[in-house]
Amino acid sequence: MTDLLAELLATRDVVLLDGATGTELERRGFATSLPLWTADAALHAPDLLRQVHLDYLRAGADVVIANTFRTTPYTLRQVGREADAVALTTQSVALAREACQVAGHGVVAGCMAPLEDCYHPERVPPPEVMHREHAAHASTLAAAGADLLLVETMGTAREAHAAARAALGTGLPVLVGFILDPHGDGDLLSNEKLEVALAQVLDLAVGSAQVAGFLVNCTPRTVAAAALLRMQNVGDPRPLGAYANLGEPGSQRGWKDDPTGTPAAYAAWARTCRALGARFLGGCCGTTPAHLAAVAAALRGAS
Repeated sequence: MTDLLAELLATRDVVLLDGATGTELERRGFATSLPLWTADAALHAPDLLRQVHLDYLRAGADVVIANTFRTTPYTLRQVGREADAVALTTQSVALAREACQVAGHGVVAGCMAPLEDCYHPERVPPPEVMHREHAAHASTLAAAGADLLLVETMGTAREAHAAARAALGTGLPVLVGFILDPHGDGDLLSNEKLEVALAQVLDLAVGSAQVAGFLVNCTPRTVAAAALLRMQNVGDPRPLGAYANLGEPGSQRGWKDDPTGTPAAYAAWARTCRALGARFLGGCCGTTPAHLAAVAAALRGAS
């Protein structure tokens, strides 16, 4: 099996992930509601979803993250549609792949998110449920043709461990990302110490496979930068990264943008993160292709 992630790291100083997919779909008019959020985009708006991926690739992304944040059997079961999980996940990966083919480059990451609301770590299911559900989703993503698996927005160490273990079981490269307290200095949203949570996945192995890199995401820029410094101080040689959000969830629905989060400001943050050693950079909720293009220009001199 070709490790496309390792190839990217070997040929690029910084690997650029894409920016937000969910909030970008909302921004372009795709109607969303919980618990599915944008899970149905591959079914109801495939051309729009493909175009979002393509816009990020043309902005400079090396990796596009498939829209599988909420295509799990666990989520779809809540609305009586568990049987749709495989089809939605497979089609979401396929649309990301099609965008890469049109762009002429790009690696597809299959997204593995918290089973419950990522902003409510207290809702994390019991261990046996996490192991079963994450294993099912990881298997579907691998069968759909994802090049790597991104375990992201993990607000607890125990779910990060469970999801990463399931992901490693597929044989694909795996990255793990944590969501942090937006008002803190780098600890998890669950209030667990970042270093303790990181330790839970640093030594995790399934056979000879280990997590390939560690990130923080869906977190304000200043908090993410502080977390990167703490992660560097742990001393593990594997690559680190960050993709911050811009704003916060709206009081009723949708996303409330941060007016200070201009593309230029986001690119300045990315330069700071690169100086802290980040090898992976991208954008999370609230970011757009314009933000990623600014990052690419700042870090690579792109036009």
